[in-house]
Amino acid sequence: MRYADSVQWPAADDKGYLPPGEGLRLLAREGNCVLGVGTYPNGYENVPVNWSGNADCTKLTLHPDPADSPKDESDVPNSMRHGAPGGGVPAQAVVDWDDGSQSFVSDVVHMRERDGRIRELADLKLPWAVKQTDTSDQGQVNSAVRSGTRLLIAGGETVSSRTAPFLYVSDDRGATVRRVTLPEAPAGWSQTTAGPMAADGQEVIVVGRYSSNAFTTAPTGTLLVWHSADSGLHWTASTVEGLPTGTVMTGAFRAAGRWFAVGGLTGAPTKPEVPVLLTSQDGAAWTKADTSAMGAGGVVAATVDAQGHPVVVGSLRVPGKNLQTMPTYCGAVWTGDGTPTGWQRGELGCHAQPPSAVTTLANGTVVIAGNSDLWLRR
Repeated sequence: MRYADSVQWPAADDKGYLPPGEGLRLLAREGNCVLGVGTYPNGYENVPVNWSGNADCTKLTLHPDPADSPKDESDVPNSMRHGAPGGGVPAQAVVDWDDGSQSFVSDVVHMRERDGRIRELADLKLPWAVKQTDTSDQGQVNSAVRSGTRLLIAGGETVSSRTAPFLYVSDDRGATVRRVTLPEAPAGWSQTTAGPMAADGQEVIVVGRYSSNAFTTAPTGTLLVWHSADSGLHWTASTVEGLPTGTVMTGAFRAAGRWFAVGGLTGAPTKPEVPVLLTSQDGAAWTKADTSAMGAGGVVAATVDAQGHPVVVGSLRVPGKNLQTMPTYCGAVWTGDGTPTGWQRGELGCHAQPPSAVTTLANGTVVIAGNSDLWLRR
């Protein structure tokens, strides 16, 4: 069921423009509802914010609301102003623990206790650009998972114009971290970063974030996938060939005894986005599935429901009639049976904002959300 306009808009200007990737990014479990995680443009920068759900999980409200705590910076030079603080816990990934606590992972690991208290833990000390126009050094977390009691954090960084994946592991829930080396890409490859992760027992996979042209003469792109059988201490690398350049991987999970990696292909302006689906039995040998029957739309997020069936959320950008007309986004959700081809498509409608996150609650409810709307399957 869709609940329209049930997510509080993450900006001071109601229903204004938000760049892709800003606003609500993640959904973390919180009791019988969710805690939204994302960003809020305060006029000077994008600050971290969180959304809290109501009792029946039909509405998400900014808490605290940045609009309620404006800063008086009238005496501060415009170039030094920061605007209202967000007040939220930042995260590019959230990991649940058995005691109800959660690791919120960005460039710093935060522990959110069951009672809502926040503790700041390890700093990953990722490189960052001194100026927004400086792209020489920067780093970003793309995913995090747990394997038993171990926390694994993956992403990518660019240092001195060289881009590479990184992986950190922690055996104390993020209080301290240490770096683990992933096997490097073969000679001649374009540079890559680590994207989505998934874990099942001691087995862990890390999927490359983007496909690359391995060699200048290659007609299509190639994706790196790493696999570990010992909770991330040792890794082997494999490749998936024949992916069109422009593939972006956004999710990974295990269902029905099979690994899945999902993403989207952004085509030319005259071609729609299409879902990308990779499967593997052992995490080493991967197959690209035929997704033509799934229809259009790139995959933005994925989860596994209470019955162990995958739920994949996608979005198709529909350009406006002219440069002055804003695009719309047509959302879709695919439910699978654990096989590469057993997918049923459902439509989420076309709106000004796309769906951007999905999770499955402990009570079995599947929650999908974007910057405006909320969808529930109980």
